[in-house]
Amino acid sequence: MSFIRALIVLHRAYRHRGARTRVHVLIRFLTCPFLRVLDEVPRGARVLDIGAGHGLFARLVAARGARRVVAVEPDVRKVQPVDGVTFVAGFDDVVRGRFDAITIIDVLYKIPIAEWDALFARCAERLERGGVLVIKEHDPTARIKNRWNRVQEWLASKMRLTLGQSFSYETPAAFSARLERAGFAEVRVRRVDFGYPHPHVLYVARLVNVRPEQRCSAPR
Repeated sequence: MSFIRALIVLHRAYRHRGARTRVHVLIRFLTCPFLRVLDEVPRGARVLDIGAGHGLFARLVAARGARRVVAVEPDVRKVQPVDGVTFVAGFDDVVRGRFDAITIIDVLYKIPIAEWDALFARCAERLERGGVLVIKEHDPTARIKNRWNRVQEWLASKMRLTLGQSFSYETPAAFSARLERAGFAEVRVRRVDFGYPHPHVLYVARLVNVRPEQRCSAPR
């Protein structure tokens, strides 16, 4: 999807929202490499977007032709109808069913590291064998960019634009090892921050180990 096409899609999706939401969505789009993340989501997939915010990325995934997109977000202020997206208010554990891809964009830093393994276990339960987990976070080893990122996120928390107060980051090497322990393989890591002020890093991993008891019912 081209940059201009994405702007048109987002304009049509959010043009009737309040000014605060429209500005927030625009700034998010301009400061995060969503289109580089979008390239890693299989076309025609059933996609679960965890911590979807206003549904910006979920809407882009739907516009590109995903078979189904479910977005889950705990901040009820942001949960409103979005074309092509099934929006659910709550945390990831309120969603059941199986998906071809799960995306988590700029969410983990607000969750204590001690809770990450449980989240990845739930992701493994919801992914089909060979399904892809796509995570976009920040690289704490990029000191200058990461320092600026922490200042910005601190301000966002003070302005109550996001939920949570945690600032949890892990080095790419440690994070990749964590994904492998959770049953994911072919873990690819790449920086996607060229041209951006923040140290964006992308993790793409496939599920290879699925236990029979992890099978669950169809999406609700």
